[in-house]
Amino acid sequence: MLVAALVVVAGAIVGVAGFAYDQGHTDWLPHLTRTSAGLRVTQPVGDINDPALSGDHLVWQDGPYTIVLDVSSGKARMIGAARDGQSVMPPIVSSDAASWQEFSGNARQRTLLYLYDFSSQRRRLVLSAMSELDPPALAGETLYWLRGQGSATAVVSYDVASGRRRVLATGSGLGPFLMADGSLVAWSHQEAPGAPFTLTVYDLTLGTTTDLDLPGQTPGAVFDTPILAGGALAWLRLSKEGLATITTYDLETLAERQIVSGRGLVGPGFDGATVVWAQPASTGTGDDVMGQRLAGGGAFRIAQVTAGVQSVLVSGDRVAWWVRTASHAWIETTRLPR
Repeated sequence: MLVAALVVVAGAIVGVAGFAYDQGHTDWLPHLTRTSAGLRVTQPVGDINDPALSGDHLVWQDGPYTIVLDVSSGKARMIGAARDGQSVMPPIVSSDAASWQEFSGNARQRTLLYLYDFSSQRRRLVLSAMSELDPPALAGETLYWLRGQGSATAVVSYDVASGRRRVLATGSGLGPFLMADGSLVAWSHQEAPGAPFTLTVYDLTLGTTTDLDLPGQTPGAVFDTPILAGGALAWLRLSKEGLATITTYDLETLAERQIVSGRGLVGPGFDGATVVWAQPASTGTGDDVMGQRLAGGGAFRIAQVTAGVQSVLVSGDRVAWWVRTASHAWIETTRLPR
């Protein structure tokens, strides 16, 4: 037992030392360029993948690194460094924290789930599991994930401040969709692969659950993971004919609203008030970044992009889009037009 304990302690020391060593290098530092509309972010060494945005915090993956940028101040910080052949899953972000997964071992035998707190600038290992996790969800400083599989699946919450873990639900067919915002957490349930799914919305404040059947679940249709924000859902649905539709759904009124439909749509980004997406440019080259406010008014153009947009993000009055070409990738930011 003493030997095992020493091995665990030694491993922890090596991990912390390796992370500190990586922070001391500068090959992860992004290059920032001020534009007339906002900011352009590139990686002189490495690449940019799967950014996420909340408030002023922009988080992305660059090879083994997880990087957070304060868009207002321009200060970047490397918050994660996967080492020894580990791989990294895309980060998620809330107003208070960022979270990401790392896999250790060539066969991804162990999943490591980390959380970085913006106010304290501290990171912590939340979970070490011997199985892969579906993408987790983050609201404030509460992290949610699906544990187990098959008939033994559970929805777990972890409160960073108290360190308390709770099992919110158990059963079979839970997931893979999991989302959270404020006091709401939602997960999907599917009886069998390819069958229609339901969403269970759990209100942590009231202690109530509501089951929803999302519209448009026709044979062959594919749904991206819905986004939960401001008491509403937004998602992209792709029909078997290749037609994409972006839809919102108000959880209070149960009203469905089609935002846009067409081919080649990317998105959506959604913060509860505004939906953003990218669509093929009317000029025939590149993409147009578009937006529409739920409070009223039609769609409006935010930016013209000469290359293919991979994702679009929105938080408050800030918009960001991730662009990739054959040779490099970048992120651009701007403000929503008034």
